[in-house]
Amino acid sequence: MATESDEPLSRLELIYTPLGDYLRDVDPAEDAVLSFAEIETLIGRPLPDQARSKLYWWQSIPRQPQSRAWLRADRRAEADLTAQTVTFVWEVFVRNNPLERIQRIRSDWLGYARTCLTYPPRSANDPHVDRGRWEPHQVYLLHLPRLGQFKVGLTRVGSKRVVAVGGATAAVVDRKTFANRWAALVVEHHVLELAWDAWEQPDRFAAGDKGETERWNDWLVPPPLSAVCGSLEEDRQAPGWEVSVYREES
Repeated sequence: MATESDEPLSRLELIYTPLGDYLRDVDPAEDAVLSFAEIETLIGRPLPDQARSKLYWWQSIPRQPQSRAWLRADRRAEADLTAQTVTFVWEVFVRNNPLERIQRIRSDWLGYARTCLTYPPRSANDPHVDRGRWEPHQVYLLHLPRLGQFKVGLTRVGSKRVVAVGGATAAVVDRKTFANRWAALVVEHHVLELAWDAWEQPDRFAAGDKGETERWNDWLVPPPLSAVCGSLEEDRQAPGWEVSVYREES
């Protein structure tokens, strides 16, 4: 099973790794108080301007690469911009992201997608048309051999998301194009339904931008997307299943 240490660190997160390494050596019973200058010495470069002027830069949220450096050391940052110091308080970070919650969210998405497919847009003025959701989308299956995982996802046709999500070592094992995002989302959901038994908890610091909740252990090999689609006879009868509506040229 993949662990947080299996995930490669982003380039920006690597910048702040020396700070995290330092914090791991501090006794959990003690707060670690560092000046901005001391942090700059640790990382070997100046802090960005936002770190000196914006408290949000020091918020302990995993979507920020600098935050993950101290969160991985189980610390929360409390910055004093006037004094130019940061107090790193011991606090184990736990994300409330259990399988049951993921399944509930996905079920809600499925219901909404089916509603959209039941009532396709009658004009290009539909807000979902303006956002490109009625344009063709692809469902893709990736194998991530380094992590021992499969991943399902969807993307607009022509997007570079598959490369961004999978990285250099990932292999596309299947992909299929659908008329719109809603049909693609229905198929994506049913692939996950088949894979829940092998689902793996994401890295607790995963930012969510690489579809970490849509991965499972590769002992469970997914069926071809054409087979999944073929099993959805009732869904394929929806009025909007084969409907594509393109955004108007500005």
